[in-house]
Formats: sequence, structure tokens, C-alpha cells
Amino acid sequence: MEENKSPLRIYCKNCGAPADFDIVNQTYRCANCGESTGIEEAYDSVYKWRELNKNSAKIRASGDKIEEGSCSACGARVIFGVGEASEKCIFCGSKLVRSELTDSSQMPDLIIPFAITPEEAKKRMLDWGHKHSNTPEGKAVVSSMGQFHGSYLPYRVAKGPVYASVSRDGTERRYECGGYLDGTAVNTSKQFDNLVMNDMEPFDWSGARPFEFGLIAGMPVKLNDSPDKAINQRIEEEVTEDFRPKVESVMQTSGVSINTHTEKINVLSAILPVYFIKNGPLTAVMNGQTGRIAVSKNRTKKSYPWVIEPLIYTVILTMIMGYFYRWAAEPMFYGAMVFGCIIFSVMGDGRTSLVRRITLKSETSRAYREDGELVINEGKGVLKNPYDNTPVFYESNAKGEKVPVRLRFYTIGRWIGILYNALVTVFLPLILAALLRLADMEEGEGFFDHFYPLYGAAWYVLAAMIVLVYFVKGVRKDAYDHPYIYEIKPDGKTRLIGKRIDRKLSIFSMFGIGKVDRNGKRITLFGTMREMGCSGFGLLIGLFFILLGSTCAIVF
Repeated sequence: MEENKSPLRIYCKNCGAPADFDIVNQTYRCANCGESTGIEEAYDSVYKWRELNKNSAKIRASGDKIEEGSCSACGARVIFGVGEASEKCIFCGSKLVRSELTDSSQMPDLIIPFAITPEEAKKRMLDWGHKHSNTPEGKAVVSSMGQFHGSYLPYRVAKGPVYASVSRDGTERRYECGGYLDGTAVNTSKQFDNLVMNDMEPFDWSGARPFEFGLIAGMPVKLNDSPDKAINQRIEEEVTEDFRPKVESVMQTSGVSINTHTEKINVLSAILPVYFIKNGPLTAVMNGQTGRIAVSKNRTKKSYPWVIEPLIYTVILTMIMGYFYRWAAEPMFYGAMVFGCIIFSVMGDGRTSLVRRITLKSETSRAYREDGELVINEGKGVLKNPYDNTPVFYESNAKGEKVPVRLRFYTIGRWIGILYNALVTVFLPLILAALLRLADMEEGEGFFDHFYPLYGAAWYVLAAMIVLVYFVKGVRKDAYDHPYIYEIKPDGKTRLIGKRIDRKLSIFSMFGIGKVDRNGKRITLFGTMREMGCSGFGLLIGLFFILLGSTCAIVF
């Protein structure tokens, strides 16, 4: 990779055109000539670019007059042109100790220059504060504008393929997937809250340039002051969080556990433009390239988002019961208690309250100039990602090879099977009684002469509770342990793979029956009963006699 080419793009080894990442085949592919560039080759090319750029930066630095300021209070290290530095630390207000810059290896790989002047930024931040003057954050911004500063802050930029193992809350199966991150910025300054810094992103990476000292004139540059271990942890956390929305979309929930592997991600050091206010609990930041604002005053809020779904189910079942009981208050009340206890106990297993920090932020924005005047466009689609970063999942085929797949958890056939299971379970004594009645009918008798469907109420009530648990746990949770797996072929078409039993979702699946244990053996009904001992067989015998009694009551 040549020095003047951006390391945030991978270039074709054949024709030199930019290459895009092919997530399905896990390689970089040139749209111009079709040549593939492997992950290892791309990783090595970025490494070589970094070494070349570092050496060039050291040569250029020898002719520049640069000084360093260090703060004994907060530990901040700042570089600036001679005569440009303040005597006070802009991060905590303490006195700076000035000295000659001796370690040019601290210089970053990339820089995104400021696109917004300090005067324009200050006016925009003040306007934001007045607009949100009804909030503690808005009031604090207006009263703290005297501490408004601008600086280049240290970041690590992560770009490249990501691999992860994923599991859904309440399920046991783990899935493997791969994706691609097109530039995740990780702040490496100890003085700033990473949560707030994340909320003023994204940056427009098309504006990134190889670092040169001449580009920082007039603005201080804060150097990294976090240890490598802390930086690596931040990168891992941010990569996971950037990967999370796409995984949550595929897994159809925000309750996912993700363990990422980022061995082949390219990590570059960068300094990025930021305006900020730091005053006690207040942290207000503005993206100096795009104009996006994020403000926090360390307020938190507690919520219970998982409560909504079981509450909806409880209300629906209570209303259905009310219809059959002519809206009588007493049976509806007791029904709601029963339904609520079952649904909330099953769906609330392992769930806790969610505590979130309150951060106010403006929309994603993009700044540019028309005839020298600053224009800032805001909206969700302003900075569009040119890549489809939807993760691709992988499963083993019949030959044991890892192949890209598409997962589906609910199909029309599955829903038909679920309804079939529910109806058969509830009306099993009615079905058995009907067969007995057909076999025992004498000539001249009507089918319903000795057939009493309502007499099977004991089983109906018990089975309804079983089906309720089946819908809440089996359908809502175990379906994600038994997916339909479609292999993605090279031509983009898909075909269903795997054994039918591996995607079967029966009434018994909610008890773990049908799953494969740690020893590779499939769990059976009688195996489960055997492990439960006398209580298991007692339960099975009890269910059998209730079924037998209900069947006989209907037909005899």
C-alpha cells in the first residue's frame, strides 16, 4: 500500500482499485477486475503502510517546532506549535508544564481536520443549550460556555473482519458468525467518558488523511494517556457494541450475548477533532468535523423493558377469558392472576432492571460549506454506510465443512406445526374418545347419543396451562435452539440443510426433550423421567390417569 493511499481502504493487489469486503466468502474483492485479496494480505499491507508513515512522520517532525505540555493533576499530555499553548490544562484547569517534544513515535497515523471553526462551534453549542433549556443538561451547557474548548483527541480506529459467537438470552445454543466493521472509533483519553464520546459519532472517514504536523496549526493535540491493556479492552467493547445492532436484528432480540474475536482487525491510531465542555458532572462534546452534539450530566434512569411483552400476553388471555365469562369481574381477576403468574415467572427468569445513562444528542450530521458559509445537514441517512454489514452466520454441513447460512426461526410450516401441537394437546381426550365412539357405535345410533365433549374439562384446563407454557417458553425461546438452516450457495440461492429432528419443535421441547446433551446423546422423554426418579414417573402416571379419566368421561 503506497504512503499516499488511505489505510482505511483496502486496494486490489492486481489493478490497485479499492476493494470491498465480501462477508459471505470472507475476502476482499475488487469490483473493477474481480481479483480477491485475502484477509492476511490486507492486514499485512496496512501494517507496512503504518511503518512507512511512521518513518516519514519522524523525518517531517525533525523540521517542525513542536512542544509538549503535561498536566500533573489529570495526567493529560498535549502537543502544540511553539507559542500556541495555553498555560492551563483545558481538561482540568491545572497548570501545564511545558517541555520539548522528545518522543515523536507518539504521533498518530491519521488525522481528520476540523471542518467547523471555534466561533461556529461555540454558537452551535450555545444554540443547542438554549433549545434544551428545560433540561438539566441544557441549563448546564449555557452556564458553562466559558469552559468551551477545542482539541484533537487521541483515538484508535478499528476496521476489518469480525468473528463472534452469539447466544440468545434464555437459550442454550451458540451460533458462529462473521461480519465487517468499516471504521469504529475508540477514544483513548482518560479524561473523557467513552459513552458520551460514542454518541457524537460517526465521523466521515472519507476526510481522514495521513498525519502531518502542519495540519494541527492553531489547535492543541492531546496524546494518548491510557495503558495498552485498557485500550485493548475498550476496542473489544466498542467493536462488540458496533457489531451488536446487526446481530440483534438477526436474532430478533436485544437480549444477546456476544463474544467477539478481532485478531485480524486493523487498528490505526488517529487524532480526531472535538469541541468540549468539562465542568463537574457535565460533559458536553461536539464532533468538530460533522457538528453532532452529545451531552451528559451523569443522570440515570431505570427501566424494565422485558415487562412489556408478558404484560401484553396476560392482557390478551384475560380478555379472551372475559369474553367466555361474559366479562364477569371475579373470574377475569382470578384468570389474570393465574396467567400473570405463569407468564411472568417463565419470561422473567433471569431478567433484571435496565439502568441507562441519560445522554442527550443531536441527529447524525454532516458539515460542508457553500460559498464559504457553514451548512450542517442532520438526519439518520446523512452519513450512509456504503457497505452491507449484516453478519453472516456459519454452520457445519453434512461433510463437516463450515458454510455460510441464513437462519430462520419462524416459518409458515412451523406456525402450522405449533398450532397443531397446541390443538392436539388440549383436545387429545376428545380425539381418543371420538375414535372409541366410532369403533363402539351400534347401528341406528347417532354419534352424539353417548358423546359428551364438555366432560373432558379436567384435561382441558390442565392442557391449557401446558400449552400456555409451551407458547411462552417453547415457542418464544426454544424455537431459537431449533432453527431452520439454509446454506447460501455461491450463486446466492439457498437450500435447507440439517436433520429434520434438529428443527422439530414439539410440546416436549420446553422440557429439554429432543435436545443433544454434552455427550452428544439426544434427550428422550423416558430418559428425563428416569433422571427425575419417582417424582418423574409419578407425574407421568398422574397425567396418564387424568387423560384416561377425561376420555372415558366423554364417551362412556
